[in-house]
Amino acid sequence: MKIRIDDLAGDVTEDDLRTLFELFGAVAAVSIDTRRRWAQIDMPSKSAAREAIDGLNGQNLKGFDMTVAEMADRPPSRPKGKPRKGRRR
Repeated sequence: MKIRIDDLAGDVTEDDLRTLFELFGAVAAVSIDTRRRWAQIDMPSKSAAREAIDGLNGQNLKGFDMTVAEMADRPPSRPKGKPRKGRRR
């Protein structure tokens, strides 16, 4: 299950988040966008991910209260425009 963490401190590292989320279960991947102050955590176990969300949402990490939630799935993309017919120029 993918988890989104918003409102992170600018100096939070992947190791910080991995250590914190591993208290609830295995962590498959961590990616951080420090410029936008958010991260994505991938946890293989849905039950562990839900426990992490419940346990960490609103908790303070390095002076900032994190917002932790399940990451919404992206809707499938639609093809853009109509296919061209005939010869390309």
